[in-house]
Amino acid sequence: MNSVLEEIVTTGLTRTPGGEKVEVKPESISPKEGRYLQQIIADLNPAATLEIGMAYGVSSLYICDALKIRDNTRHIIIDPQDSKMPWFRIGLNNLKEAGYEDIIEHRDMKSHTALPQLAANGQRIDFAFIDGWHTFDYAFVDFFYIDKMLRTGGVVVFDDADWPSIRKLCRYIATNQSYSVVEPMYPIHNDKKSIKRSLVNKLLTMPATAEKMRYYFNPEVLETDFDLGLNGSCIAFKKESEDTRRWDFHKSF
Repeated sequence: MNSVLEEIVTTGLTRTPGGEKVEVKPESISPKEGRYLQQIIADLNPAATLEIGMAYGVSSLYICDALKIRDNTRHIIIDPQDSKMPWFRIGLNNLKEAGYEDIIEHRDMKSHTALPQLAANGQRIDFAFIDGWHTFDYAFVDFFYIDKMLRTGGVVVFDDADWPSIRKLCRYIATNQSYSVVEPMYPIHNDKKSIKRSLVNKLLTMPATAEKMRYYFNPEVLETDFDLGLNGSCIAFKKESEDTRRWDFHKSF
């Protein structure tokens, strides 16, 4: 672990470009999430990575710390540096102090502006971490363009995947896209099924009843997050193949 990241993890404080110590707010990822990202990167050995959202640069430090073992890596960070935010330029300063300035490419703009530009320029990536604006529509746009750039076999990770908006997007990816869930950060416990759930499963084995249930019931009842392998605050998906769906494909999620 580099010294800048170690100081943040140990003290909960970081430094402004002017040297003033400030508290790292809860928006930053936890050490457990950081280690989870690093393990994925170690397994992938990516050449090009991308991150949406930086703030104090904690997730960026974890990612770059894992990337340093490979030559010619490039980490793209998309984050509009708003001077009104408490972390203004702190993340960039932390990356500079940690010695990662030469491997990062910072896009000082919002992701829905930066991502189409990167895609249009033919950018390809092996790994992406999405931790930007958390409404469903903005997160969906982030994923849409990342999917266009992500190589087959690459991984995209969502932070705050326990938020309803992000979890809904994760359900869409798991049910409508050619992605598989990577081993979750938190183990999925096989809790005993409730009587209600057991009844639903039994009805689903009856063809005529199952068809009606899929029409009338919420998809989250018929196929739970547990069934899809979605669990915890950090969820990673591996891209299994390029998109081969018909133009009119849809599965309720």
